[in-house]
Amino acid sequence: MLPCVRNGKVALHVGRLAPEKNLDLLLQTFNAMRAARPDMIGVVVGDGPERARLEKALPWAIFTGMKRGEQLARHYASADLFIFPSQTETFGNVLLEAMACGLICVSFDYAAGNYLIHDGRNGYLVPLGDDARFVKAAVDLVRAEGPDMRQIGSRAREAAAAFDWARITRSFERHLNDVLQSEAGDAAQRRAHKHKLDALTNQDKTGV
Repeated sequence: MLPCVRNGKVALHVGRLAPEKNLDLLLQTFNAMRAARPDMIGVVVGDGPERARLEKALPWAIFTGMKRGEQLARHYASADLFIFPSQTETFGNVLLEAMACGLICVSFDYAAGNYLIHDGRNGYLVPLGDDARFVKAAVDLVRAEGPDMRQIGSRAREAAAAFDWARITRSFERHLNDVLQSEAGDAAQRRAHKHKLDALTNQDKTGV
C-alpha cells in the first residue's frame, strides 16, 4: 500500500520498465512535477531491465515491482494522476484501467489516448513527440486543485465504463448483425442482377 498523503498528490506509472517505453520522458516528467510540488509522491508499478536505472534517478519515488489483480487495483485507487509517456503501444490497456479508477491521465495523442481521451474533458492529450508539452501538462496537473479536477476524473471513469465486457459484447453483436444484413442485401442485389441478365440473354436467343 502507498503511504498516506495528506496534502500532496500521487502520480502513478504502470508498465514494463523497458527502453521502448519512453522512460527518459517519465524521469523528466516526474522530476519536473516534484520540483513544482515537493509533496508529490511518484509511484512506479512494474519491472524490467530499466528498473535499477530509474530507481537511481528517482530516489524519492516508490517502486513496487510487478503487481496484478487486487494489488494493482489498490495502487490505481490510491493515485490521483496517471503519467503515460509511451509512444510504442498498440493500444495501452493501462490507460483504460487508470481511467476506470478515475485517474486524470496525461498521454500522447496516440493509440488508446487518441481513442479514449477528449483533451481537457476527461484527461489531457499531447501531440505525439512533443515532450515539452507533455511535461508541462503533467506539471500543470500536479499544481491544480478544485472541483474541475474531480469532474475530469469522474468523466474519465464514465468514458472507461463504455468498455465493460457487456457493452463490448452488445456492440460487437450490433456490428455483426449490420455486416450480415449488408451481405444479405448485397446477395439479394446480385441475384436480382443475375436474373435480369439471364432474362436478357434468353431474349437475345429467342428474339422475343
